[in-house]
Amino acid sequence: MDEQQKYRKLDTRTNCLACIYFNADKEGKNWEVTKFVEEHNHPLASENDRHLLRSHRNISTVQASLLKNMTGVGIRTTDAYNFLADEVGGVENVGFCKSDAYNFVQRERRALIDSGDAISLSKVLQDRQSEDNMFSYDILTDEMNRLIGFLWIDGHSKIDYDCFGDVIVFDTTYRLNKYNLACAPFIAVNHN
Repeated sequence: MDEQQKYRKLDTRTNCLACIYFNADKEGKNWEVTKFVEEHNHPLASENDRHLLRSHRNISTVQASLLKNMTGVGIRTTDAYNFLADEVGGVENVGFCKSDAYNFVQRERRALIDSGDAISLSKVLQDRQSEDNMFSYDILTDEMNRLIGFLWIDGHSKIDYDCFGDVIVFDTTYRLNKYNLACAPFIAVNHN
């Protein structure tokens, strides 16, 4: 067994003493029950509510792929979850709850961003440019090739500007992000 083991904290909401403890031999092949308390001081989850228990919630590979693909094309997480629920005949048959879906999508997005923010941003901008031939962007880096600024504009905004002579607002926010950089969006205003 690994030297680092994770143990779940006791659930103290009801002061229930029901538990089971195991010890394993050094190879992890033989297990021995060292303590078992069967009595609960609360009613157990009904069959209709078991799908809400953490131990019964799991996002399958197929469901994970659907969530990633649907949210990746702009479908809201709640709508993606509702679609999955409709496909299997209700939320009780999905296998996980809506908050699990939100947590999964956030973990996926965070993993993409944390794997290299500047690289991820560059890839997103390149992908947008391949989809929209009028899309343009510029990335500014320092001497160590670190991202210090970027700008993009899509084809629709360019057409609007040509037609209407839109107003562009440059607004720096008062908050800094996790890299101590200010966000300064250009906001286009038009009258159509």
